[in-house]
Amino acid sequence: MKREVLLLGFFFILVCGLLIVFAPDGLTMVFVVFQAILMMVGFALGIFRVSRYSRAFQIARVTMHRLKEEVQSNDMWVPLSRLDNLFNYEPLDKVFDEYKGLVSTDKNKATGILPDIENVINEDTIAIKTVRNTINQVPETLTGIGILGTFVGLIIGVSSIGFSSVAAAVTSLQSLISGIEVAFYTSIVGIILSICFNLTYKFVWNNMMRDMFLFLNDFHKNVIASEEEQLRDLEARYYSEMLKRL
Repeated sequence: MKREVLLLGFFFILVCGLLIVFAPDGLTMVFVVFQAILMMVGFALGIFRVSRYSRAFQIARVTMHRLKEEVQSNDMWVPLSRLDNLFNYEPLDKVFDEYKGLVSTDKNKATGILPDIENVINEDTIAIKTVRNTINQVPETLTGIGILGTFVGLIIGVSSIGFSSVAAAVTSLQSLISGIEVAFYTSIVGIILSICFNLTYKFVWNNMMRDMFLFLNDFHKNVIASEEEQLRDLEARYYSEMLKRL
């Protein structure tokens, strides 16, 4: 996944470079440069970071399966809790350290129900750490810059209209056409980059969510069950004991 994301990054750089080169004039080029910079910042802070989380969940799953084969035990929590880099990615490893603290604190409670890892690793947590709400504004901002360029181009074209003479009318017409070029080009660039970024970000985000759910499923199955499953097991043991006493 990481290689595919890097290839997408090079592709976006190439597209942005071509759009800048084919800009009809200097003013248009300024707007397109701003759009390209925003696009690449969004790629680095959004798409690439989310793909790194996806890779971290994959690494954690591989580590759990490897550890299960090595330990050959039903109690996977002890050896897993001794790992300092389950995800091999600092943000998630710090969150997992917090979870280890919660388990250590709640382990001796009378209920015997351990905290669920989904309490600390979930969609909301990842959304906050990857500033998803901010990244979601990138496509709209790209379109907004294009619209701004549209208005600037139209204002430049309209403000230079003059019919005092034939020469002035021809010059005004040329300025108007030039302004329209700026208007249409910046809007088209904004729409193209917005669509490309939005589709790519959603694709990478959905892949990351799939990897996260696969990790959580493996963790619940092999390490610590979810709180609902633990509660059902506790109730089953309780009723089993009651039946034995009867």
